[in-house]
Amino acid sequence: MKRLILALLAGILCPCYALCDTKIEAESAAYVNCKLITDSKYSGGKALELTENNAKITFTYQAAERGKCDVYVGYDGLYGGKKVNLAVNGNSVTFDVNGRAESMVGTFFMNAGNNSIVITPNWTWFRIDYIRIATSSSIIQFDIAKNPVDANATDAAKTMYRFLYDNFGKKVISGIMTGDMGSANGNVTQHLDVQAVYKASGKYPALIGFDFMNATGKSASLNYNKSYTTSSIALAKDTYRRGGLPNFTWHWRDPSRSTDAFYTADCTMKISDAMNADGSWNTSSQLYKYLIQDIHTVADYFLSLQKEGMAVTFRPLHEASGGWFWWGREGARPFIKLFRLIYEEMVNVKGVHNVIWIWNAGENDADWDPGEAYYDVVSADIYNSDFDYSSNYASFDKLKSLTKGKKIVALSENGPIPDIDKMVDEEAVWSWWMPWYQTWNGRFVDKTSKEEWKKCMNDDRVITLEDLAAGWAAYSGIQSAEATEGEGKAIYDLQGRRLTGVPARGLYISDGKIYSAGVK
Repeated sequence: MKRLILALLAGILCPCYALCDTKIEAESAAYVNCKLITDSKYSGGKALELTENNAKITFTYQAAERGKCDVYVGYDGLYGGKKVNLAVNGNSVTFDVNGRAESMVGTFFMNAGNNSIVITPNWTWFRIDYIRIATSSSIIQFDIAKNPVDANATDAAKTMYRFLYDNFGKKVISGIMTGDMGSANGNVTQHLDVQAVYKASGKYPALIGFDFMNATGKSASLNYNKSYTTSSIALAKDTYRRGGLPNFTWHWRDPSRSTDAFYTADCTMKISDAMNADGSWNTSSQLYKYLIQDIHTVADYFLSLQKEGMAVTFRPLHEASGGWFWWGREGARPFIKLFRLIYEEMVNVKGVHNVIWIWNAGENDADWDPGEAYYDVVSADIYNSDFDYSSNYASFDKLKSLTKGKKIVALSENGPIPDIDKMVDEEAVWSWWMPWYQTWNGRFVDKTSKEEWKKCMNDDRVITLEDLAAGWAAYSGIQSAEATEGEGKAIYDLQGRRLTGVPARGLYISDGKIYSAGVK
């Protein structure tokens, strides 16, 4: 185990970068449904114009050795800003184009021999002049804080954060989002979404996702809505008692109470309506009062967990930069203002100190960063095609760069699970992954084959609920320690961390063997 951890750390701290310096004109690439434009302002005097959704440019780059290279694109954005897709050997990112310029799109692994670099429209009407492949000019190393951003974090929150910190880059935490709450009756292992993972893999996920979508809004008092939230809290408590990680999202229904919607298209809710002209909060406005009421409602649920010595992870205002939720419709500044209000009201006013805070970022969201003092983890939501188990390392690297290597990086929503071998090989071991729900006809568990589920969930680099059966109490006295010869009967959990004694229940390691303590 020690050799494996050291090898992984070596890969994270000393990534393999190749020597590469090549420029390829767009007109020399293979292309379909593109228009060849002749104009002296472009490199080589030509460019390709993409106005159709099915337009495609395929560049081929031959590398002498395997390694990472930076990929730049020269472009001309027609009629305003656009978004463009780029994939290197199937690993894709999205980048912005605006005006005529060159941008560094990302850092990608190049294989020895031929590599495919494909550009397709996310939005149409732009031109591609060339791509340039260069040796990476900088290497960002992780420098993550050992404690959560909340200086008054509870012991439970500190322990959970330390667990994330200790495992990041070495192991990935398995997860699943829950949807329907008509099953389980407080037993998270019997929930249909959790059961779907178990039936596919033979193991239970360690991180379970829940949603406050029915906790606030104009219909929050309805019996169904109250029952949904109450069931979610009960399952979150059961998850924590079993040693797992409860994870909360909040599809925040229209705080104005005009609708029950959270999608931008279905409501007129604007954050700025609760602000003064100078951008400060209009604390006397009804909307501001509703915002505070909703924030305090969710805070009270966290406090109910805090009173029982439990901690959670929380991802507020997710996918904001996409604009499809009301909290992203007005851009970055109102979003940041609201994110900070949530944090400050919960932490400083209500006294919530059992939360690990997550900023759910897009790859190009530098302007949306709420500030490093307001979150512990940065995350991405990535939905690959069915049965595509890519590590999504390019997105991982972008989030690492976006936060200057100062934050833990997680995959907070996904379709197929990323393959563990690919994550390790491509230096993108996410802190956790969490497929969306199987219930409500989501069927996201089915987007990964049973063979892949079994392979990953039975790999010792993937953390399952079975690995954590000793419970959080067993970790309270853990010291970071490596096993050494002659230690005798030292006790370790399955993550290789030393325990103060044999746990009351769960699996543990002693004298090089795995034992079971009180597991039913």
